[in-house]
Formats: sequence, structure tokens, C-alpha cells
Amino acid sequence: MPHLSSAINIYQTTGGLLIYLLLVSAAALAVCIPFQAKQPGKRPERAAYFLMTVISALLAAGSILVIWFHWEIYQNVVLSLPENLAREINRWLAAAADRSSYSLPLYDTTDPPRYILPFWLENEKYLFWFLAYAVMALFAWRRLNESIFRILLQVLLVIQTAVLCLVCNPFQHPLPGFLQEIGPWFSPLAPMSRLGVFMQLYPRLTFYYNAHYMWTHPPLLFLAYAGLTVFFAGCVAMLWTGKRACETMAYGHAKVSYIFLTLGMLLGYPWALQAWGPNWWWDPKVASSLMMWIVFSTYLHARLYLSRRWMWGFVGGLGILCFCAMLFTFTASFFFPGEHTGH
Repeated sequence: MPHLSSAINIYQTTGGLLIYLLLVSAAALAVCIPFQAKQPGKRPERAAYFLMTVISALLAAGSILVIWFHWEIYQNVVLSLPENLAREINRWLAAAADRSSYSLPLYDTTDPPRYILPFWLENEKYLFWFLAYAVMALFAWRRLNESIFRILLQVLLVIQTAVLCLVCNPFQHPLPGFLQEIGPWFSPLAPMSRLGVFMQLYPRLTFYYNAHYMWTHPPLLFLAYAGLTVFFAGCVAMLWTGKRACETMAYGHAKVSYIFLTLGMLLGYPWALQAWGPNWWWDPKVASSLMMWIVFSTYLHARLYLSRRWMWGFVGGLGILCFCAMLFTFTASFFFPGEHTGH
């Protein structure tokens, strides 16, 4: 991948600086947290809000860097074939289309396939998810002046920033799975070997990387996860303080997150049929997503009876269970075999 080498170096160097600044900002925010418990509404709280803003800005800068890197990939990674190989590929594709309802588009020599990569692949998805949470947390902070709620928002942001920087750094090894996958394309290959590599890359490019659903299904789910994290902070705060304002804040984020989650799951269904065919329904990620949606639905229905005896604690506990179900759903693909494994 000679044309990408300089872009990768810039990406890693600039990303490394952003990660360093994020770690410093998260550490400073962590230092502010215990002081706020003693002096709510004072200088430590104002400093914490400033640091949350800085972290959000750094996450946004990282997202812009990801967009630039993906543009470089679009410009430099082209599955171009000479005329004779293109004719052979189209003959294979036409023959395959006659035998299957899931056909690949024919190869166009005037516009060879390029990778239009979305911005939530591999470890980059954490950057998008945590940026969405950071922005939501800033707005929630301004809307509710409750010390414990604000402290919880900060704790969750510190945890997410630490996970991004120390465990899921998207800049240290950019898109390792994708770059390993396309690596053989840039090797010296005999014509028939190049045809074989193309037929390995082209279906995944069409049904995964360049799929229209890739631009709607994952980001809707990550927006739901971000909203659920603020919702979790609101549920803990409502149980801690017993204040209706905390419950109202939690419920507001629950409604929005539920819409994102439902739309994301519904849009995943036609994509699964297109990419995997009919034999995907009992994928562990799908089953755990349905479980999370059912728990979430139960919370929304139980909340209708919030004024009844014992329902305050029950509804708050259900909200915390929703957050735990979200964590289980997300991590299921890393531990249970299925179509989503490792995604």
C-alpha cells in the first residue's frame, strides 16, 4: 500500500497527539471529581465543565482526522482491473447472478470499485460513540443542576476516554483488519491470482463496507448507546436523591434512545437479509439486542405507573438493568460466535 504510507504516518502521529491530550484532560477531570462533592457549584465544577468541553472538542478533532483518513483510502485504494480481466470477472458475476437472488453488480471499467468507508469501523466506532455521549453529557449538564448527576456524567466520560486511549486506540494501528484484508491486492500477482483476490474483496466491499445500511444501522445504535449512558446516570441519580428532576432527565434520554435503538434494529433486518441471506436470525448479537429492546420496553411501560407505591425504585432499577443489557449486547459479539463476531 505505497500510496497510503504517508497518510498512515500522518494519521498515527496526529492521532497520537490527540490521544495524549485526551489522557491529560481525562486525568484532570478525574482530579476535579472529588472536589465537586465537597464544593458543589463552585470552581471545581466550572473547571470540570470546561474539561468536558475540551474532551468533546478533542474527540471531534479525532473524528475529523478519521474522515480525512477515509478520504485518503477512497482516493488511493481502487480495485482496478485491465479490460481482459474485467470481462472475465463480469462473466463470472453474470453466471453467479443466474443462480442466486443475491447478485453482485457488474464491474464497471470506467468507474472501478472504491472503498467508501464509514466512520465507525473497528476501533473507530468507539470514537463516534464516545463523542456522541460527550455532546449529550454537556447538554444534560446544562439542563440539570444536580451535583450527583453531574458527577456521574463526568465519571462515565473519564471511563470512556480511558477505554478509548488505553484499550481501543483507533490511531495506534489504523483499521488493522481492513488494511490486512486489502494487503494482498497491492502484492505482485499473476492475472488469475488477481481475479481470485478480487472475488474475495468485492462481495465484502459491496455488502459490508459500501453498503447503504452501514451508514444508518451502526450509527443509530451508537447514538442509542450514548443516550442510554446519560439515561443510566439519570436513573442512578434519581435513586440516590429521590428527585423528580433526575427521573425526568433520565426519561427524556430514554425516549430518544429508544427511538434510535428501534430504528437501528429495524434497519439491520433488511441489511442482514442482503448480506447473509435468511440463515442469520439466531445470531447471538441479534438475540441479545432483542433482549435489550424488551427490557427497555418494560422500563417505558413501568414508568407509566411511577406514582404508585414501590414503583420509584422498581423503575430506577429497570433503567440500570437497561444499561447493563446494553453493555451485554455490545460485548456479546466479542465472546459468542456468530455473524457479528468481532464487529
